[in-house]
Amino acid sequence: MTLARVVIPVADLRRSVDGGLDSQLLFGEAFQIDQVRGEFSHGVTACGYHGWLRNESLGPDQTPTHRVAALATYAYTEPDLKSAPKLRLPYGALVSADMQGDWAQTPVGYIFARHLTTQTAADFVAEAERFIGIPYLWGGRSSLGLDCSALVQLSMGAAGQLVPRDSGAQVGQIGTKLRDPADLQRGDLVFWPGHVGIMRNATDLLHATANTMSVTIEPLAQATARIQETEGTGILAIRRALALA
Repeated sequence: MTLARVVIPVADLRRSVDGGLDSQLLFGEAFQIDQVRGEFSHGVTACGYHGWLRNESLGPDQTPTHRVAALATYAYTEPDLKSAPKLRLPYGALVSADMQGDWAQTPVGYIFARHLTTQTAADFVAEAERFIGIPYLWGGRSSLGLDCSALVQLSMGAAGQLVPRDSGAQVGQIGTKLRDPADLQRGDLVFWPGHVGIMRNATDLLHATANTMSVTIEPLAQATARIQETEGTGILAIRRALALA
């Protein structure tokens, strides 16, 4: 097993070498390689998700010190906003940074220091709310586009909780089951078969949905009725996302 790090802004993860997009890894995220086949490496992510990445998207392990807290940021050739940008890094990317006043020097260039953080977010729902309007992308996991379970994983990750990639695993591992649906509150997770959303308050759902092809806010009652009509499925479970089971 070889530990590598992603060295491009967003790397597409595939279930098979010739398969389509299944998930993504962000710059600086770890990938444990267990097999190499031609132009691809197979391995496992930090959250236990398996798949194939192109070899060119991977590099040596370097311990990151900071996380990109802005929805996106640029790495510049010089500590000057008028210098040439080298990379556009998404929210959640991990970098090794030497803070130098307003700028941070990293192996890939200079990043505006206030776009980086070492702190965990206090409210994962507030982090998820920042993605409102971002396009829906099946398998996506960045501020360029993401799916429902990635919205949960990225926002909870910013709050210091490593959670599974897919909603099918999230429903069994995040928090505790809510017995009384009338007791909904901010941060509760509502699951349907193959879908998950975050309660913004007692009545409104925040989710990345193919219905609008975006991250949007929708009354829970409206989402429930629509999913029942179009998919023929009701709510699978509600989890209070305070801790991992």
